[in-house]
Amino acid sequence: MSRVFVLFVVLLYAVGCVNSQTQVDNIFIPMQPLPDQLKECSGLVELGDGFFLGLNDSGNTADLWMFNDNPKYPVKKIHVVGATNADWEELASDDEFIYIGDTGNNSGTRKDLTVYKVKRSGLFESEEVRAEKIQFSFPDQKKFSPSGKHNFDCEAMVCIGDSLYVFTKNRGNGETDAYGFPNVPGTYSAKKFGSFDAGGLVTGAAYRSVENHGQLALIGYTVEDQGYHPFILDFSGIKVPDFFKADPVRYTYEGKLQTESILFFGPDSVLITNEEEHGDEGFIYKVILNK
Repeated sequence: MSRVFVLFVVLLYAVGCVNSQTQVDNIFIPMQPLPDQLKECSGLVELGDGFFLGLNDSGNTADLWMFNDNPKYPVKKIHVVGATNADWEELASDDEFIYIGDTGNNSGTRKDLTVYKVKRSGLFESEEVRAEKIQFSFPDQKKFSPSGKHNFDCEAMVCIGDSLYVFTKNRGNGETDAYGFPNVPGTYSAKKFGSFDAGGLVTGAAYRSVENHGQLALIGYTVEDQGYHPFILDFSGIKVPDFFKADPVRYTYEGKLQTESILFFGPDSVLITNEEEHGDEGFIYKVILNK
């Protein structure tokens, strides 16, 4: 068998693997601008009754910002007592608590990855909430010297049951790795649950239960042509923690936006946000899935 033929077969197989993910160009529908206080919004959760909670990433204060889709409500600043903002990158929630992911790790040197846990009720009752600490490490990270090509940055997190799951932003190989640990205060070595070739940098995650199965949506972007090109990975019919057993639908967007957070909105849509970059205004966009 000739080398040329072998190479052709290998290339054909590789192309088939890439195309096994349905790629769908989609429209980002502008919903509302983000408050001026959220110029670097990296995490967003819905609190109900039109209220949202957002955060800014590194270089900002340890504050959350609550706002409503009705402009008659003023933006509320909520200081998180007992927390610092080394690099806040994500918000997750359950019925009782909000989880603040201080997990950004651009250069791969951090040994203090932290999730701050605060009570939801306190967000409406006070201008301060007190945080408990959940600290974790990646068991397979052995080197902590500065690098621009490592696999231990992390900007995506969800809460499911009694556990938190994070999805890495792999600058080294373009994949994302899933890890989990308890959502109670303590220090943990995260357990790895698999990897997926994201074909870009994952920056946010959302999860919901649908008819005894789960649905995971990841937001991210590729970096090319001096810009950020968003994509969404929609994994349906999954069982936790086997997030990557199903082939996702991949949604792409022709424009350039630094997309940073995602949450489910209604039965067939997600909301996403972008950071203000290259003159782009921070916005909440709606994306209709399965279209």
